[in-house]
Amino acid sequence: MLLNRNIGQPRYGQQLAAGLGVCLLMISSAAVKASEGLTLAKAEQLALAMDNGVKQFTAQSSMIEQESIAVGGWMDPKLSIGTMNLPGSDLDPLNQGMLEFKVEQMLPRGSSNRIQQHQLQLKKEAMDAAAENRLLLVRRDVRLAWYDTWYWQRALGALTSDRDLYESLIAVTASMYSQGKKKQQEVYNARVALARLDDQALSFSTGHAESLARLNRWLGESTVSLVSTELPELLELSVDALADTTGATTFQHPLVRESERVIEQAEQGVALARERFKPQFGIELAYGREQGDMAMMGDDRNKYSLMLMMDLPLFTENRQDRQLQASEYRKEAALSVRQDLVRQLVGQFNAEVARYQGLSKRLEHYTSSLLPDVERQARAALTAYQSDTQDFNSVIQVYRTLLDSRLSHIRLKADIGQSLARINYLMPGSDNQ
Repeated sequence: MLLNRNIGQPRYGQQLAAGLGVCLLMISSAAVKASEGLTLAKAEQLALAMDNGVKQFTAQSSMIEQESIAVGGWMDPKLSIGTMNLPGSDLDPLNQGMLEFKVEQMLPRGSSNRIQQHQLQLKKEAMDAAAENRLLLVRRDVRLAWYDTWYWQRALGALTSDRDLYESLIAVTASMYSQGKKKQQEVYNARVALARLDDQALSFSTGHAESLARLNRWLGESTVSLVSTELPELLELSVDALADTTGATTFQHPLVRESERVIEQAEQGVALARERFKPQFGIELAYGREQGDMAMMGDDRNKYSLMLMMDLPLFTENRQDRQLQASEYRKEAALSVRQDLVRQLVGQFNAEVARYQGLSKRLEHYTSSLLPDVERQARAALTAYQSDTQDFNSVIQVYRTLLDSRLSHIRLKADIGQSLARINYLMPGSDNQ
């Protein structure tokens, strides 16, 4: 390391100062080698496999599917067995009276079974949409946490590299002070600058730990301490093409599909309420066998009867009428919920697309203009410092500007990845990640 050298030798101090500019540019422009850390694709795979929310919605969907099959069937028939025509003087049914077997079957009221079956099928489709939304939510939140972790990890790497640079700068300043070219105050200033950098590194370590905790929250028993340093390919969005799909009537999202199924369920609820105005029919089949003295009169002992039953919905004012009004209000509420949901999602999508465009322009500006300019400024400041025409505070300020620019450049890449994650949640498949 540089500090292990004899920094008191004048010639070495000058050589070290001359090499600082090259070192600085190498640090700022060198690509970090890919590590064996957790990739974004692997994080998503683990999170989706561990998430119980998707499993819950899938199980509920299967449950509703079975219920929809069950509700399509008729009610179970009723069987009655008893004795009839028993005189008060002899209660033995084997001597007198009639032994009767009766089967009663109620039929569905109008098309109520079919309507209820359709309602449950729509509820199943709504649950499938909720499961898809849960999957998108998990993928979005995992991406947000992964990009945050990636930023803090890269930022800490940048601070670690710059710490070596600051230590070298302290060595140069101390060497030039020993030659009488610098004041002792500048040596103190260099040490204070290094202490401030260490404090920033401690703060970044806290951010890194918090982002790792958010990421590991999705991974269950699989915990990671390092993510891959290589970013997934950030594709450019076709904003014009996306703009054509964000109308209030064409915007598609699992939450919108879920709300549409709720509306359709409410419509079926209105139809079901109208069915309650229809009479419900039933059939009763009875078989009786005469016992005792009644069977000795010569008549056929076997008796049969068939009856048709029907309820009469005559008093509908406080029941059927109210149920119909309630179902119509439920439909109106579901329509309002969908309209409000679409407005919210379209607004979020348009805002996120605008944010993505702004971030993309800033990243291009940093890459093509700002970072090269700051690097040139750093070289010029270092040359002036070596020539003793610029003080230490000016040089360290340039270094801080370069470090802040590098950190902002890294943050912009992470922010674009997070913006794409939010856009992909709002418009599934838009970023093809």
